[in-house]
Amino acid sequence: MKESVRPPLSRPGRFLFMLAIAAAAGGAGVERTLFRDIPPADPARQVARKVLDSRFHSMRDGFSASDWTGLGYAAAWDRARRYFPDSTYLVRPGTHFMAHGFDADGRLFMEIHESAYLRLCVENLRTFAPGSVVGEYARMRAASDGLEAAGFREKVGRLEPAFRDETSHRELRGRLGERAYLRLLAGLREEDYHMIAGGLVHEGMHAGMDDALVARIQAEFKAGRRPVQWDELKAFTAEIGYHGAYGRWASDEIERLWREIAGLLGGLERLRGGPALRPGRPRARFERTRARTLAGAALVRLRVREAWQSAGRARDLSRGFLRDYVKGDVPADLDDLLGRLDRDTTGHVAALKTAIGATELRLRSLEEILAGWDAWAAGRRPFPPPVTDSRAITDGAGGSRWPEPPGAAASALMRRAAQELEKERRSS
Repeated sequence: MKESVRPPLSRPGRFLFMLAIAAAAGGAGVERTLFRDIPPADPARQVARKVLDSRFHSMRDGFSASDWTGLGYAAAWDRARRYFPDSTYLVRPGTHFMAHGFDADGRLFMEIHESAYLRLCVENLRTFAPGSVVGEYARMRAASDGLEAAGFREKVGRLEPAFRDETSHRELRGRLGERAYLRLLAGLREEDYHMIAGGLVHEGMHAGMDDALVARIQAEFKAGRRPVQWDELKAFTAEIGYHGAYGRWASDEIERLWREIAGLLGGLERLRGGPALRPGRPRARFERTRARTLAGAALVRLRVREAWQSAGRARDLSRGFLRDYVKGDVPADLDDLLGRLDRDTTGHVAALKTAIGATELRLRSLEEILAGWDAWAAGRRPFPPPVTDSRAITDGAGGSRWPEPPGAAASALMRRAAQELEKERRSS
């Protein structure tokens, strides 16, 4: 899979744009190192190891048991795990996302390139560790261009003041509670791990194919003697299917977070009833609820970013396959499925863009409501915001599901590719 190191640029937000334009160009000075020869403390090795050790990021629970096994996801994930670290290289600077090939002795290897996705994961590993987040944010604020600091603020939202000094940070940790605090930082630290995992699924699919058969298919495709390269179809649609599973999980998680936020706003209503917030336990309850609501908002934005990345990746994979691995006339049924996949992935991006806009408006309204509660708690206004404002936000968030990521066409194409590869194997 020789895809660009650059992720989709259309997601609103300065931070992802900054990462996208920072993609390294290939050329002289490329370093290619087996992961086994990289110190275990190296952040890139830590990220790859963490992804491969994670049942969650394999998306095992996002597939039915029959699809996980029958479509080859289980075997592909197992191969990616077995190849690491002895037969997987880190390539710096990256020229692709991931790739594979054969050593001089004929053994297959995988490559993880230093892509924008991997750099984001490495940077977040350093930034969002509990013991370093305050210092890292101070470093960002001291930088002359301010880009990293702006990205940090975009990620944490109105929790940002809590990361300016250790005292405020300890207060935030106490108000959230240890479990919620660690959940927040782990989520931010592991942003885009699913992108790495999807690429590993892609390469794991390639690693399970018959080398001689694939070489013949590739040669015949390049010579114009076959219209479709079946090995690439199976790998491309496997990664598309992975991102469909992740997108469905992210959608469910966003809905769960909104339900959690609704419960927290309901807790604020119990503090209503006087001209000012009373000190002591009412004040402590208010601070806890406010912090947990803002943490929920930050996690909603995180899952939105990840869902957008998955949707854009699936669309780009579909387009890339049609551009690079289809030549001439293809069977009508296959042409229909490929067209459906392209329409589905493109349409999903458009629908998701609309849903993201609506979600961001709700989040900003939520933040304004919390600002009104802050003003009441500080004695700057005589009463909190109307309860109808809170209900409008939470009812609106729960009243519509996110667009369902496409999956049927990708699964059908995976099965078709597997059937064609088996026919080729039997006839060779």
